[in-house]
Amino acid sequence: MQTHSAKDLLTTARLYALVDAQLDEARFKRFIADIIAYGINIIQLRDKQANDRTLLARSQILKDCITASGQPVLFIMNDRPDLAVLAEADGVHVGQEELPVELVRRIVGPMLVGVSTHSIEQARQAVQDGADYIGAGPVFASSTKQFLQFPGLDYLREVAAEIAIPAFAIGGITEERLPEVFRTGINRIAMSSALCKAFAGNERCQTGNF
Repeated sequence: MQTHSAKDLLTTARLYALVDAQLDEARFKRFIADIIAYGINIIQLRDKQANDRTLLARSQILKDCITASGQPVLFIMNDRPDLAVLAEADGVHVGQEELPVELVRRIVGPMLVGVSTHSIEQARQAVQDGADYIGAGPVFASSTKQFLQFPGLDYLREVAAEIAIPAFAIGGITEERLPEVFRTGINRIAMSSALCKAFAGNERCQTGNF
């Protein structure tokens, strides 16, 4: 993978996709090829239902698709720094209830580390801990994950005004909602269900938000 230039690619990335393992390898491969062609810059493999062997097998397919495309796409593993190392991913993404950045770094070394954040305090902590980027949200209600509260657009404005590391808005973001998201000052977007509906027919869309 492009580990030697991962941080440079992160800096220029604008579209981040969260994907699950799909129903089988053929559908997964087709889906990955489609979203790379669409212009996705970062792909996170996230599937709470898939076992470790399946995740590693899908990781290889994902990397093969990136290589075949010739595009500079980053591969991020969700939650599992151990699998990120085994899969030779470009990075790992963790939530507020997973391992802290310091401990993740002990496992993955110089790989990219992203952190889910739902408040400006969490965003500040992620920066202090040395995260390379954050997910900011959820912005809107989503069909893929339920939240009791939505930090919304106000949180994006706080992040845009204060947080220097790359921040990706996440949560129910559709093409129609892009203008109001961009008006907050955030210009990076993460998508899951919208891509599933567009390219996978929404047959299986277990991918959740950051």
